[in-house]
Amino acid sequence: MLYGKWQTMHTKKTMAGLLLCIMFLATVCAQGAGPDKGKVKSPHIQSYQIESPFQHNSTTVRILLPDDFDAAKTYKVLYVLPVVANDERKYGGGLSEIIKYNYHNTHQLICVAPEFTSKPWYADHSDNKGRQDESHLLKTILPFVENKFPAIKTKEGRLLMGFSKSGWGAFTLLLRNPDVFYKAVGWDSGIRVDTGSIDEEDRARRIKEYFGSRSNFENYRISSLIKSRGKLLGNEERLFYYNTEGIRAKGGAELHRQMVEAGFTHRYVFEKKRKHRWDSGWIPLAVEFLVED
Repeated sequence: MLYGKWQTMHTKKTMAGLLLCIMFLATVCAQGAGPDKGKVKSPHIQSYQIESPFQHNSTTVRILLPDDFDAAKTYKVLYVLPVVANDERKYGGGLSEIIKYNYHNTHQLICVAPEFTSKPWYADHSDNKGRQDESHLLKTILPFVENKFPAIKTKEGRLLMGFSKSGWGAFTLLLRNPDVFYKAVGWDSGIRVDTGSIDEEDRARRIKEYFGSRSNFENYRISSLIKSRGKLLGNEERLFYYNTEGIRAKGGAELHRQMVEAGFTHRYVFEKKRKHRWDSGWIPLAVEFLVED
């Protein structure tokens, strides 16, 4: 009996140990085998593969819903615009930051991260038919989101946020489509091709690659849009412009001067240099601006 009792206890301890090992392994597998910055997995992020006539190949759109998502309600949509192509998150992840701060819940937002097959400058290239980024967002992504989810289908329900190239994109999308989008935030935006400190040869090369013709570039040039389209935003603050110390600071200050000179209502902040990433701490102020009434 003593032997049998000891054997039973030993078996129970062994089984308990095995159970703990299994639980530990399951936790490790759920977290991932190694670091994967910017790729936070959430049961509330849904990924969809979609075809678009405006991109070279099919693309992915990732959508983050509030935890208490209710299909009977309607929601504002925050478009978290990527900086790079093909869902590469070398600068961290915008949706990861939304999850970290819990903004999808506290502000009841549907958050959308679209994808592009080339480095996006949010313009329709004059020559490259697979690089029609503005049309991809307006004619593929927006209808997909608003047909599948209970989004507010007026400009008041559509918000834009980006940095670097996607900060440029947030501004041009708003200025070119003021009846489609309500507000835009751009942090440390990629404005050197417009007012920055690059030489004319480099500017010409970038314009050809990202926009095609020079005349097409002028259709998306922020300093041109401020003059031709800025008044269409009205007297309300609908654009928040961060300028940050660094290689874009001088051009950013010039762009702000042009906004003031044109009587273009906007919010402007100049701040110390941060790391050029989604997760460098600028998002809280940006989201606060976007959601305030």
